[in-house]
Amino acid sequence: MGKALEVSEMKALAGIKVIDFSKWLPGQYCGMVLGDFGADVVKVETPDGDPTRRFFPEAAPGMSYWHLGLNRNKRGITADIKSEGGRRLLQQLLADADVFLEGFRPGYLARYGLDYESIKKINPRLVYCSITGFGQTGAYQHKPAHDLNVIGLAGLNSLDDVGGVCVSDVQVSALGSSLNAVSGILLALLARERTGEGQAVDINLYNTSLSLQTTGISSFWGCKATGCEPFGRKAHYYNVYQTGDGRYLSVGTIEPKFWQRLCQLLGCEDLISRQFDFEHGEEMQQRLASIFKTKTQAEWLDLIGSEEFCVTPVCTMDEVLSSQLTQQSAMLTAREEDIGTLNYVQPAIRLSDMPGSIERRAPLLGEHTAEVLAELGYNAEEIVRIKEAGAI
Repeated sequence: MGKALEVSEMKALAGIKVIDFSKWLPGQYCGMVLGDFGADVVKVETPDGDPTRRFFPEAAPGMSYWHLGLNRNKRGITADIKSEGGRRLLQQLLADADVFLEGFRPGYLARYGLDYESIKKINPRLVYCSITGFGQTGAYQHKPAHDLNVIGLAGLNSLDDVGGVCVSDVQVSALGSSLNAVSGILLALLARERTGEGQAVDINLYNTSLSLQTTGISSFWGCKATGCEPFGRKAHYYNVYQTGDGRYLSVGTIEPKFWQRLCQLLGCEDLISRQFDFEHGEEMQQRLASIFKTKTQAEWLDLIGSEEFCVTPVCTMDEVLSSQLTQQSAMLTAREEDIGTLNYVQPAIRLSDMPGSIERRAPLLGEHTAEVLAELGYNAEEIVRIKEAGAI
């Protein structure tokens, strides 16, 4: 019997086995978080690999930087569920797993006997997490969609009241669904401690997009009920303004004391008492915009100095990664891997006694297939046979 691990050596999810059969960002990020905190995450791919392996740019063939960032701390195997051997392999993995993570459209895995009701008979303790675009029921359940489609349907990428929209590098509904999936899985595992039974966790991108707008929707309902005019998040005192050199400043002067200091700095003290004069908000916004264009971003920042009133630069990615703020966050790290030095974004969740960490790079396609099959009891000859049969 090995010595008991000290708390400082343990991981929060040590002993939890996760089968990650997702192909896209929402499931991959969820599996990454679980792996960062010690879960044994087995990444299952079809023999041709996840499409994200080949996203530009690639560190090596089939090893995109996207894949390297999202699939660390996972072991990788291949299985073709369209073959009997591949289906049997996945069923064997699920029989002994704690969590199954999948991102297929509703009904797809049922064709192969891999839906929740079928797997529940094999392993009633399994937490079965599905991440879809629009959920398991309804008119949109089988429709394809990516983040941009979903947030448009949910009204999430509207920037202002005149129809301005954006295309962001941050896939809000996808990453939000990843974190909802992490929460749902952990809730189900906690419930299993009390009941001994697993359950299905149903996450979809559209519902996530609606939930992220809880305050906005509540305010919209409030305006409907009271007859107020909705004005959204943007206002003259809460906006992004362009500077004279084409850069930008974020102005978040919600508190009256911050608004007052901004007006003093800009030389428009007559606006101090009009912070909440929304009837003339557009006029004040244009006035502030014209003042901000009289100096460069750097000149404004020099003028602000160390004062604190929620006026900050909009940074480029190079500036973000080299900033004192990011360096002090300890969010970035690098590891020497067999394919070279790789940079990573560390786990954002900080636990005092059982912190997350990065222990292994993302797997090559099928890198750990033989290892995982051996753990299931397959010998070398059997592994060769099922590979020749096209099951892996």
